Amino acid sequence: MLQSMASVGGKMPFDHNIIRYMHTNEVPAPVFQWQAFFLYIKTNFVSVHTRHKYDIKKCAEMGINMKTTNTNKHNSGRQPFFMALALFLCCAIIVCITGQQNDGYASSQNNTQVNSVKAAATAASGSAVSSGSAVSSKELRGVWVSFLSYSSKGYTKKSFTNYITKVFKKCKSNGYNTVFVHARMFSDAMYPSKYFPWSVYASGTAGKNPGFDPLKIMVDKAHGMGLSVHAWLNPYRISSSTTNINTIPKNSYAYKWAKSSSKAKRRNVLKYNGGLYYNPAKPDVRNLINNGVKEIVKNYNVDGIHFDDYFYPNLGTAYKKNFDRPEYNYYVKARKKSGKKYYGIVNWRRQNVDLLIKKVYKTVKTTRKKAVFGVSPAGNLDNLYLNNSYYCDVKKWMSSTGYIDYICPQIYWTFTHTVCPYKATCKRWANLKRNKNVKLYIGLAGYRAGLSKSQAKAVYDIGWSKSNTILKREVLYGRSTKKVSGYVLFSYADLNRKAAAKEIANLKKVFK
Repeated sequence: MLQSMASVGGKMPFDHNIIRYMHTNEVPAPVFQWQAFFLYIKTNFVSVHTRHKYDIKKCAEMGINMKTTNTNKHNSGRQPFFMALALFLCCAIIVCITGQQNDGYASSQNNTQVNSVKAAATAASGSAVSSGSAVSSKELRGVWVSFLSYSSKGYTKKSFTNYITKVFKKCKSNGYNTVFVHARMFSDAMYPSKYFPWSVYASGTAGKNPGFDPLKIMVDKAHGMGLSVHAWLNPYRISSSTTNINTIPKNSYAYKWAKSSSKAKRRNVLKYNGGLYYNPAKPDVRNLINNGVKEIVKNYNVDGIHFDDYFYPNLGTAYKKNFDRPEYNYYVKARKKSGKKYYGIVNWRRQNVDLLIKKVYKTVKTTRKKAVFGVSPAGNLDNLYLNNSYYCDVKKWMSSTGYIDYICPQIYWTFTHTVCPYKATCKRWANLKRNKNVKLYIGLAGYRAGLSKSQAKAVYDIGWSKSNTILKREVLYGRSTKKVSGYVLFSYADLNRKAAAKEIANLKKVFK
């Protein structure tokens, strides 16, 4: 964050107006204070393209005191002349110096420039509070590249390379610096894995080797374009559309466990509400998921591992009796036998997820020290702590060490949503107790940009049909809190969606 310049030589005060002036003229942020002052003088005195004329009133507005104290009264009449002459000579020198330094600096420090964003301070509309909130070049600007943007018909090496190159170029051109690429969607893999079968989205047939490595191509292409790349995994989900285990590749652990002669092994895979899930209560499952993470971090130069909001499914009103209840009964029995206290089923389920998150975090850090691990939960905090779903103790993860490097809640609502208005929801997340090493990113609903009135009503958020600056204002508000370190858009597909074009274009303006 840029702060107001204190002084030049301890006498001449500077403020954010000068910083903003500097940036509108595309001058690198880390310019010296004296350069900032003379840049203003240079632009207004020397440049033939200037649109403003220098005068004492303008300097006063910018906090620059052009008056000097001269104890020699006899020289007071000549002071303006000598002052103007001195300024002219200084400008001539500084024009050369700053021109050379800035040219050299620009060529070597393009990645460290800092942008400044102006926003109207209208809380009701969700605009940023500060009119000069500074934006660090370290701000994460991510895009989720979902499996929904892959073809279920599969690819050849050439076609996938061409496609993913196009995807990343689009992300880059819109101001994004990070891609979250789906590497495991349904207990499958977009890379050659020891633990998971090939994805249908790689070859067109689940379990079939496509003859190339999609993840390697994505990592190499992303880094080649200056993009960070995180492998996005869904840990527990096996299938959301069928409970027929025979549709799963036979070399999958899901298939092997479901067909096992051991009842305990069969319990590693659960059928629920038309889908198949790995059982979060089982150590076998945690080990499988963790091994899958380790092979990615070990074999690929990924910048991070990313889990989204698919943990426990919503278990409904019968949550105390269904899903992994048999494992809970076993847990309670064992604790009673040893004379130890035990959790209720809700906190026990949260502990199951905690154990996985902590295990994965440790594996990421011990395998590739610089890689990060984070989670993108649903944006409604209250829902995360319901008794019958998710079981994600995000408050613990955020405030403790050894769980996550970042949290990215999916705040997918407008400023006027009746239950979770963006400003209040963002502020609530920002104000949670957080370990100093845990960053807060915000997930943005690109998929809702440009909704018609009827579509917006269908998702109970009419605001999406009334404005095309929502995402832009959401970023500006997040920046104004000074607690949000980045933003992730769901999803890549919306960068190409015609109805979202105006909203995406306006968002791009604050990502420059």
